[in-house]
Amino acid sequence: MPTARHPRRGSRSRGATDRLDLAVESSARNRRHDPGPRWPWPVVTMLSCLLGVLGVWVLLTGLVIPEWLALSGGDFGDLAGGSAQLWLLAQGVPLEALGLKVNLVPLGLTLLLLLVGERTCHYSAQVMGAARRAAGGSAGLVDAARLAALHASTHLAAVVLVASAVPGHQPWGRVLIGGLAVGLTTGLAGALRGARPPISDLMPDWARDLLAAASVGCAVALVGGIAALIAGLVAHGVRLVELHDSLGAGGWGAVVLILLQLGWLPNLMIWWTSWTLGPGFAVGSATSVSPFGVHLGMVPSIPVLGALPANGAPSDWVRLWLLVPIVAGAVAGTVVVRRRRADPALPLLGLTTASGVLAGLVLGLLGVLSAGGIGQARMARMGAPMPAMPGMAVALLGGGALLAGGVRLLVTRLPAATSSTVPETPDEAEEQTRKVDRHQDGPITEQHG
Repeated sequence: MPTARHPRRGSRSRGATDRLDLAVESSARNRRHDPGPRWPWPVVTMLSCLLGVLGVWVLLTGLVIPEWLALSGGDFGDLAGGSAQLWLLAQGVPLEALGLKVNLVPLGLTLLLLLVGERTCHYSAQVMGAARRAAGGSAGLVDAARLAALHASTHLAAVVLVASAVPGHQPWGRVLIGGLAVGLTTGLAGALRGARPPISDLMPDWARDLLAAASVGCAVALVGGIAALIAGLVAHGVRLVELHDSLGAGGWGAVVLILLQLGWLPNLMIWWTSWTLGPGFAVGSATSVSPFGVHLGMVPSIPVLGALPANGAPSDWVRLWLLVPIVAGAVAGTVVVRRRRADPALPLLGLTTASGVLAGLVLGLLGVLSAGGIGQARMARMGAPMPAMPGMAVALLGGGALLAGGVRLLVTRLPAATSSTVPETPDEAEEQTRKVDRHQDGPITEQHG
């Protein structure tokens, strides 16, 4: 067997080779975790935003292509224009089709736009952060604001371009407001989450606790509305199936019908949340659906609307749903008390009430966004009534938060205050006097000795 003549040189060579292999493996690992291409972050931001817009448009077009192919004499321009109008409708721009003007925003599609925009801007923020770290720095709040502004500007430009290409008169005020709102929301969310600037240091503790409590209270109220909607769907499941079958949509048409209803499903969730608040909602002019009474006329044959209750006064137990917003406010107030238990009583009660009020205002904003209409006639008014819905939301959630904060303070602080102010019994007072006397006699005796 041959032996190495220079073992030290060979071991040194193997050590160098090992170090070289380790260096190559480390660089490969860094390349695998590279957050993006070697392009400037402004270029990546604009391209990713446009690709996200194009991806959603392709998805909407692909959903209706099978039905479009089934039509004789269909024009591809009509298909592309219809998808573009539906994309604009998700951002608040009214849609005109088949002689109807639809301004009921499908919030399900809006959530899809927000999710895609946030993900694309988050990717751009990661690219920007990698570039800042390569230069020896880090991404700050100003960098995140610049990226969000660029993303919002690119999205708004795409909205204006699509709206100008769609035939018909466009309400340019709603075009600008809707495009800017979606672009800024997704841009700020993605930039802050991707760049991770130290924004928490700029916000006081009480403000963070207030936002957290209001978010929890709003979520609890929405969950209550979703539960009420599910209860209606379960109770009238047979009617839903009958309405679906009566439309005669088979095959891919049935899938498209279900997807279209899913687009407006968040609207129904917010309407039923308004139902738990008391004001209820309307499904057309001169209609009302609330826990105190149902007044409906002719309702469109949309399967999901089969969950609506029958005309007349509901049973008394239905009014128990009104406890949902009070519970939601109480949960928000409890969150504040747990986080701020060391605060004085009056400021703490003010902060708990503010958490419920803020959650109610958010619910009122959601009620405004979910309302709209289909056409110019009877179905032109659909959704939660204004300003009754935000008013009841603020009152019930704010009252529930104040009640929970007061009860929590009584439970946690009243026993401690009572124990510290309990008067001494005569025996305890006499014993304290004797201890004082003995303490005073001791030093005097020692001085005489």
